[in-house]
Amino acid sequence: MREGDELGAGSGLTRDERRRDPLRVLALTDGVYAIIITLLVLDIHVPELSAHETLGSAISDVRPSFIAFTIAFIVAAMQWVGHRDLFTLISDTDRGIIWLNLLTLFTACLLPFGSALLSRYHQDPLALRMFGLILMATSLTRTAIWAYATRSPSVVHEPIDRASFWSGLALSVFPLAIYAAAFAIAGVSTGAWPSMRRRRCCTSSRSACCAGWLLAARPNASSPSRRAVRAGASAGGSGPGP
Repeated sequence: MREGDELGAGSGLTRDERRRDPLRVLALTDGVYAIIITLLVLDIHVPELSAHETLGSAISDVRPSFIAFTIAFIVAAMQWVGHRDLFTLISDTDRGIIWLNLLTLFTACLLPFGSALLSRYHQDPLALRMFGLILMATSLTRTAIWAYATRSPSVVHEPIDRASFWSGLALSVFPLAIYAAAFAIAGVSTGAWPSMRRRRCCTSSRSACCAGWLLAARPNASSPSRRAVRAGASAGGSGPGP
């Protein structure tokens, strides 16, 4: 008899029961979400001050990172809470549950990337849309694993009644509808907002203001360059030349 079979005989569990035990799936999921949350906060850095810059103005450069972190953290927390609640109903796992759980983790692992992309290129509509797609993917996979688990009597402790199934499904689909609506609105508003802001800015008498906005609107503009423009404007001169 092999060592694994001896352990199984001692614990009173058969090989199939050990294979269907959800504890390993839960352990993997908890560890992945802990790493995701850690990676999210690492994108927030303490701002460095230039010679003519105050802390208040420098913090504005950190604001996009903090907003993106907050959104991604809330989504990750919702995903983990939903996963915990779902697995209180699950007694056994099959290959469908395992692969859907891995797919859920795959979309959740993209949250740090989406958060960093949005914080760095928050003026670019493409970054906003990609972040929105990641949020929709996390909600979609959560909906899929809920629908599969609650419609598989072999993996749950007891059959789920119809009312509980539809209420849980609504809780999973509702964030998806919100993300999709926000994605559609962002696609329209991000195209109109920069042009409105540039027209309003360029009608002022301070050319440095317009130069600062045009620089900030570039997807690849870095924070030190924006700070240099603001420093030139506060000194009363125009921004750096093209």
